[in-house]
Amino acid sequence: MKSTAPRDDSAPQNPILAPGFVVISALTFCLIVVGALVRANDAGLACPDWPLCHGEVVPTFDLKVAFEWGHRVFAGSISLGLLALSVLAWRDSRMRVRLAVAWAVLATQIVFGGLTVLLSLAPWTVGVHLVLGNFFCVILLWISQDLAEEFGLRRVSSPLTGAVFGLLLALAASLFFQMVLGGWLSSHYAGLACIDFPTCDGESFVPTLEGPVGIQVLHRLNGLFLLCGYGVLAFLTRRRGRAGTLAGLGCALVLAQIGVGAANVLLQLPIAITALHSGLAAAIVLVTAMLVREALGARGARVETNPEA
Repeated sequence: MKSTAPRDDSAPQNPILAPGFVVISALTFCLIVVGALVRANDAGLACPDWPLCHGEVVPTFDLKVAFEWGHRVFAGSISLGLLALSVLAWRDSRMRVRLAVAWAVLATQIVFGGLTVLLSLAPWTVGVHLVLGNFFCVILLWISQDLAEEFGLRRVSSPLTGAVFGLLLALAASLFFQMVLGGWLSSHYAGLACIDFPTCDGESFVPTLEGPVGIQVLHRLNGLFLLCGYGVLAFLTRRRGRAGTLAGLGCALVLAQIGVGAANVLLQLPIAITALHSGLAAAIVLVTAMLVREALGARGARVETNPEA
């Protein structure tokens, strides 16, 4: 279904913009995984200063320094890519607010990247850094879809009912909480606070809600809520076009994430599985954001079609 919204004649007709934003969104996704590898290799303070590394632009390398320094260079490359695309997209007045938000989030993320190092991996900086990284990735993908729609690629699902839309928003809020819990768990080194799965200690599912064990238990319980909620959402939207497809994909990703999380515990945090766990988490965030976008677009289209509804 093609969009009926009037075209802005001032919009740039540059065909590289939409795929360009897809590319830097994908690179940001990879950067999130690299960040998990930095953490898993205990390399977060391999460069103890910022923005330099051991007082140098290009330091002497070992494996940990290579991870941390490479993470910084990778992030800088994404910033340059965003700058180039922003210059190309700026003529479209509708894109300026989106670009301003992207740059505001990126600037804040850079500040927290520095604070994470300068404050020696303080848990609150690690958590905020993780959330901002995912949010930045979402913004880039969202912009790419906005741009793609200008070239007639928009597909609008049937509007969701109020109850189903409410469930989606509840899942989005729960997923945000899960990200915070994930960052909190990682920064407190609580990945093995529960040494068994699905129970925590071989006997109880919820031995306590305090300390590192409590963080791990809350992370698991919220993950179970996400699985159940996504299962219901996928069932209710199964015949609603793209929204149903996204909900089904989200449900499958959450199920896979729980399996990978269990493997992470049972195999005692192998680096490769830890990275996969972070990658799946970022994928769930992106799918959920695109599902929210699809639902908002469908509701907006209904309002435009029936202004008195």
